Amino acid sequence: MSPPLLRRLWQMIEELPQHSLDKLDDSGLVTWVLSHLERRQHLKTEERKAVEGYLNTHMMLIRDVSDSLMA
Repeated sequence: MSPPLLRRLWQMIEELPQHSLDKLDDSGLVTWVLSHLERRQHLKTEERKAVEGYLNTHMMLIRDVSDSLMA
């Protein structure tokens, strides 16, 4: 995954509304983030797979960052 795409992804994660995170399970959150990312930027198939894999392996960190931003 390219550094600009990674930065964009984390910027978007930091902007996620907390109520959205609380209502979604991990799979739903991955789907939600991917759909919002794809609205901002066209992803090639391999980029989409890389982002999906990254999100799945960093789910605890994503939820921790979101919680800390709301505290």
